[in-house]
Order: sequence, then structure tokens, then C-alpha cells
Amino acid sequence: MGTVKDTKNEYCDEVLGELAYMIQSVHELREMLGTTYGKESRLFHEHDRHLVDLAEYLDWKLQILTTSCPFEWKGLGPDVESVVSVGEAETIPGRDFAGGYIGG
Repeated sequence: MGTVKDTKNEYCDEVLGELAYMIQSVHELREMLGTTYGKESRLFHEHDRHLVDLAEYLDWKLQILTTSCPFEWKGLGPDVESVVSVGEAETIPGRDFAGGYIGG
């Protein structure tokens, strides 16, 4: 019998997988629409706007639903990147200046 933690992780994996698949399907529909009618056609622009809205809505819901997942939940496994890489901060030449309250 699985623990509540395991059940939550399975649920989170299922939600992430299904919603990611739906988002991918919407983007494939956009590509099909562009191929069929041309990306400059009026019909493309009318439908594309709604498909983009739908993909963004699904992504927003995905973010909300996964916030209820356990802290130690890893996502879809080792394929999901969990490290953020940020470059070195750029230095600004000139005087040293610390922001804050200046005045009397």
C-alpha cells in the first residue's frame, strides 16, 4: 500500500505529464494551422490568438496545480532540469553607489 507522499507524487507526475502533453498538442495545432492556411492569412490570425491563449491558460493552471505537490517532488524524473544557470553579474563602471534613502 502506498503512502500519502507516494500518492501525491504520482498525482503530480500525472498532472504534469497530461498538461504538458495538452500544451504540446495546442502548439502542434498552431503549426498545422499555419501550414494549412498560411501564417499571413486572416483565418490563421483569428484562430492562432485563441490557441496561444489556450496554451498560456494550460501553462498557468499547470503552475498552480503543481504548487500543491510535495516539496521534495522532482517532476518527471531525471530528464527535468532542476538547476538554474545564471551568468556573472555585469559590473557597472563608475562610482560606488549604494541605493537607499538619500536626503535630509
